[in-house]
Amino acid sequence: MKKKAKLTTAAVTSTLLIFTMVGSVQAKPNYHRFFGHDRFQTSTAIAQQESQGKQMQNVILASAYSFPDALSASTLATKLNASIILVGSDINDSQTSLDYIQSHLEAGGNVTIIGGTGIINKRVEQWLHKAGYHVSRMGGLDRYITNSIIVNNLNVSTGTPVIIASGDEFPDALGVASLAASKGWPILLSGPNQLPESVKDFVTKDQPTSIYIIGGKAVINDTLTTTLQSLVPSAQIQRYGGVDRFETLSQILTKFYPNPTQIYLANGYDYADALSGSTLAAQNNAPILLIDPRSKQLPPSIRDYLITIRNTGSNPQVNVLGGSVGVPDWVIDQVNEIFGNSATSPGAVPLTVSNPSTTGVTVSLSPAINGLTASNFTLLNSSGTSIAVTGATTSNGGATYSISAALTAGQTYTLTANYGGNALGTAQSFTVPSFNQTIVVTSPSTTGFTVGLSSALNGLSTSNFTLQTSAGYNVPITGVTMANGGLTYTINAALSAGQTYTLTANYAGYSLGTAPSFTVPSIYSQTFTISTPSTIGVTVGLSSALNGLTTSNFILLNSAGYSVPVTSVTTLNGGATYSINAALTAGQTYTLTVNYGGSVLGTAQRFTVPYSITSETITVSNLSTTGFKVGLSSALNGLSTSNFTLLNSLGNQITINSVSTSDGGSTYTISAALNAGQTYTLMVNYAGNNLAPAQSFVILAAN
Repeated sequence: MKKKAKLTTAAVTSTLLIFTMVGSVQAKPNYHRFFGHDRFQTSTAIAQQESQGKQMQNVILASAYSFPDALSASTLATKLNASIILVGSDINDSQTSLDYIQSHLEAGGNVTIIGGTGIINKRVEQWLHKAGYHVSRMGGLDRYITNSIIVNNLNVSTGTPVIIASGDEFPDALGVASLAASKGWPILLSGPNQLPESVKDFVTKDQPTSIYIIGGKAVINDTLTTTLQSLVPSAQIQRYGGVDRFETLSQILTKFYPNPTQIYLANGYDYADALSGSTLAAQNNAPILLIDPRSKQLPPSIRDYLITIRNTGSNPQVNVLGGSVGVPDWVIDQVNEIFGNSATSPGAVPLTVSNPSTTGVTVSLSPAINGLTASNFTLLNSSGTSIAVTGATTSNGGATYSISAALTAGQTYTLTANYGGNALGTAQSFTVPSFNQTIVVTSPSTTGFTVGLSSALNGLSTSNFTLQTSAGYNVPITGVTMANGGLTYTINAALSAGQTYTLTANYAGYSLGTAPSFTVPSIYSQTFTISTPSTIGVTVGLSSALNGLTTSNFILLNSAGYSVPVTSVTTLNGGATYSINAALTAGQTYTLTVNYGGSVLGTAQRFTVPYSITSETITVSNLSTTGFKVGLSSALNGLSTSNFTLLNSLGNQITINSVSTSDGGSTYTISAALNAGQTYTLMVNYAGNNLAPAQSFVILAAN
């Protein structure tokens, strides 16, 4: 017997549990699917099922991309009552798994990393230490040394059977992972032609009663059988090896699982999902059946095994490890066909959420399910971070539950519920309303109006708004369009000029602010223009003078649609023009809307604030009778013929045929028909402003 090694235990639960539920929650479903968006989320989904939502004390971290080290971990994980969580080589591609561990592993819990720093680097280990966990690593210079460290930490008793599997190919070892884990048997990895010294040492010390060689002679040569027998003369040595991975597996299944109550289906060409599920299968003393997702039929040897156990009276629960890419739906259909089951779901339990507040939400189920607790509900914020559910109570036999959680007004959350390992309905998203929300109505017209909210609230529709006449009759709202991330909504309705209306808004049963009343004005035929934009404001000219306008009559938006404060408005000519003061940014585009008496004046006008004129200079070069080049001191892209004015010495305008730039607006090539010996003057403007002083130049006569 070897000296008892001190085991550092580790385990974890999972971030995401996504199921396909077939059948009602009262009856045994035909299959369960455990999967996530990728192999990391699939491993946490499986861990969630293993732990049933409870905090765990231990977790095993294994590589999601390097199978040899990971394959040794299944028996250790079961011994430690730990889930296997897959990670990448660095923190960047492991964050999903690490976030799950932080949410589900109890404070001060144990993490065992499988593999050396070349497989899972030190930054992952440092992150775990910083998070307050006890971390140990089982990793050597190569896969065989790592395997030796793991099996020696199992501390199996003398005579315990062992499994010899290939260290170069994963399918054979993967097929026995759940068997080894459930029975506590070490998996010893070997090359095809020579046993590692660590394997020789292990079997010599422990003298196993049985040695199971997994794989054909091409994978584990017969000479190794002779070597093993010489090291353990009393051991019974058996080989399970077929023409391919599936036939090898079927031999193992027939021997060790003649009458299973559950089976697990996994991709036979990618080890990740099957490895993650090996401890769950071991927990239920169930085999993992590998399939070929690229085919359209079950492997013949796997199909024969299923028919054999069916004929002995077995009708096992079918479980699936991974999504429909790894295990397509046709696989489930064919398995259920063998057992005479239907994989058609009659429907999941509907789940709805109502009455969101800063202290929780109400969840309704149909039909009712009594006895749910906080562990049956998962709550995520908009960043995907788990929010603690502190309580779940029902007063009507499970038809509705009051879910307690600390939530934030204005924030969006997603709630999922599970029962008996099955997802109930579909995930529900909701936003907690702000109770001090206020609403304002602007730009009323005969076709509708705009509603502004004091804080953004996404996803409102016609059902959230009620519009009434002054006599109290409802007015149909025909459309609602959101803008600015939920800060403003455009409401479409057939309204009458001169009539007064009242709008109420509600969300999740709450009234949003005080109902505002507004009057639709008579149509006002006014237009306006914009000139001299600068970083301190613009000038607005009206088609007919309108005195008395103030900042409230002007709405200024940036190119992203956000409001820009108008700080002051002045007129010196009785309302024919207005100077609008606002803090604007050079090079940015803005939109100005003017309203009066509730009516929009003309159409909204867009303008761009030019860069500082005083800081811009222009130079003219490469003069010829066909044109010239203009250089700008700072690049200004997008100029065209309309931005350049060319005059001859008599002040007559010369036609500019084309304008082009090849360096982002630092230099422009101007094409025009010019005369040798003549003097010309060039002026450049942008957004209504001259860029630097005009430049004069002479076209020299050719020598």
